[in-house]
Amino acid sequence: MIDLILSGNSVFVWSAEDWLKLRRDHRIIGELIGCLPKKPRQDVLSGLPMLLQSEEVTLLLKKNIARLVRYPCLKEPPSDSLRQVFEEYRNELYIKQEKCLRMEREKQVIGMMDRIVEGKRRKILGMDTRKKRAGKPLDPKAQKELNNVEINKQELLKEEMAKLPKLERTEALIQTHTVYPWANKDDVEIVKWNHPSNDKERLRYETYKDLWERGYYITGGDKFGGDFLAYPGDPIMFHSQFIVTCKDKNEEIAPTELTAQCRIACHVRKTQLYTFFLEDRDTVKYQSFQWAENVGIGSV
Repeated sequence: MIDLILSGNSVFVWSAEDWLKLRRDHRIIGELIGCLPKKPRQDVLSGLPMLLQSEEVTLLLKKNIARLVRYPCLKEPPSDSLRQVFEEYRNELYIKQEKCLRMEREKQVIGMMDRIVEGKRRKILGMDTRKKRAGKPLDPKAQKELNNVEINKQELLKEEMAKLPKLERTEALIQTHTVYPWANKDDVEIVKWNHPSNDKERLRYETYKDLWERGYYITGGDKFGGDFLAYPGDPIMFHSQFIVTCKDKNEEIAPTELTAQCRIACHVRKTQLYTFFLEDRDTVKYQSFQWAENVGIGSV
């Protein structure tokens, strides 16, 4: 069961594993609204959390794919026991980082050991250790003297490792959690979800569910003036086919509005799709419009 996190009136997915599962297994796209930890000062690519549409939340709950939860404890000041757990965890991370730093440095030193040994021998013999000079071949006598200098590589490794400055706590990396790491059963509150709550919301949800059950990937359609965009496959690899607009059956559409929406759809090579309820108020009906050359708006 995937946890959907309610915060205010919005629903988020914070876990990277849940985000991947929703997209790969359930065709739930949502919208990534967070910054990337390694590139926080750009707005081209976004990261977690993922903000879900209300229709996506309702679908996931009704299909028993997820549950809606809230963490009341996050609104309260941390207890002394939680502070202690946090400090112990942070200290553990610091020790691990310091250990990893030394291991990486040791690998680097071992990889450069031959050059370090040669530099040490040159220094003992009073030879020039600059790169330009060190790269030039020596005469046989000088080379023999250089090779005869005994160097204890283990001692040299210890000497080089001793030069590594100690990692200060202020310089240690801080882990940013995407899920609450110390939650227990008492910290999680199951929340009821009241959507759809009116006819307009119900039409949007039924439209979303019907398209989803037909195998489409669905995202918000604001950028093209619609309610949804329907994709034949993952939006990473496919363009959307339909701009979906939900309308009441008895609602009039001004000719200028209809023309504008269909011209936009034609310009971006998509089909304008209107959805509405039939008389039973349960069945969703579709009306598509495409621009026909030399004719105008043609309905299919």
